[in-house]
Amino acid sequence: MSDKFLAVVKLHTGEEVLAKIGTIPETDLIELNSPAMIVNSSFVRKPGFSILKIEPWIKTGRERTYIVEMSKIITTCEVLDKDVITTYEKFVKAYYEDEEPPVLKRPKMTKEMGYISSVKEARHSLEKIYKNS
Repeated sequence: MSDKFLAVVKLHTGEEVLAKIGTIPETDLIELNSPAMIVNSSFVRKPGFSILKIEPWIKTGRERTYIVEMSKIITTCEVLDKDVITTYEKFVKAYYEDEEPPVLKRPKMTKEMGYISSVKEARHSLEKIYKNS
């Protein structure tokens, strides 16, 4: 096997697969490790910019390595964008390694943020009003 590198592989089907790829010597095959499919999201933050979404390439299996014939590939391109690399690595940890993504701590709600009361407090207050009427 040759050295593997992160690349986008454009297949004849139109799919763009993000994976660590390597060639298999003396064959017409390419090895895809931890493949993910790049999908355009319908959410647009700014005109002219779109958000890319990373999903599992094969949705029913969690195999880490897939073999593809070179004849099924249109082109490949090494990925050098640090944001894409970081996002891919997070995807691999979450999907292939079953590692939970870190839970972000939510800020405590204030009246300025629109907080009125908790459900428990509101229920207690409404029951008190109902009983007193």
